[in-house]
Amino acid sequence: MRGLALGILGASVAVLATASAFLLLASLGGVPVTSDPIPQTDPSAPGSPGPALVLKLPQDRLEELKMGPDQRLAVDVENGDDEELPIVNLALVVASENTTRPGTRYYWATTENVAPKEVATVEFEIDLSPPTPDENSEVGPRAVLPEDREMLEVRATTPGGASAIKTAVLTP
Repeated sequence: MRGLALGILGASVAVLATASAFLLLASLGGVPVTSDPIPQTDPSAPGSPGPALVLKLPQDRLEELKMGPDQRLAVDVENGDDEELPIVNLALVVASENTTRPGTRYYWATTENVAPKEVATVEFEIDLSPPTPDENSEVGPRAVLPEDREMLEVRATTPGGASAIKTAVLTP
């Protein structure tokens, strides 16, 4: 019995010694971590440059949209840079919040020569008609529920690498 207790005690001491050696070696090598693993960005200080590209979807414009075809949505693109943006490519994605409902729609537009600190308005003509139930679907007809909401996502990019994304959910 005494031999078994001494064996367990010896094994415990060996494990603790090995763990201590590894911790000692780990603390000797490498640079000590003094910051967060994911660096936090500082909020914009006064005078610091802002984003080169800013998208705006004013609430009043979103409220004017109705479910149906031939809707117009104006998106503001602001050049927050100190240099002219020669071209800004925009993509608008209209999709249902109900992921089982098909019918994602894509729209594209381009605006050119946006001067520094200037706001350009780009207009999209979009279709917000609810899709008709698909009788030929593999999973059977899909119901279009009145509480299904449409999501809008606008993406803007420039050849220089500036980008911006704005998302909105339309109430039914």
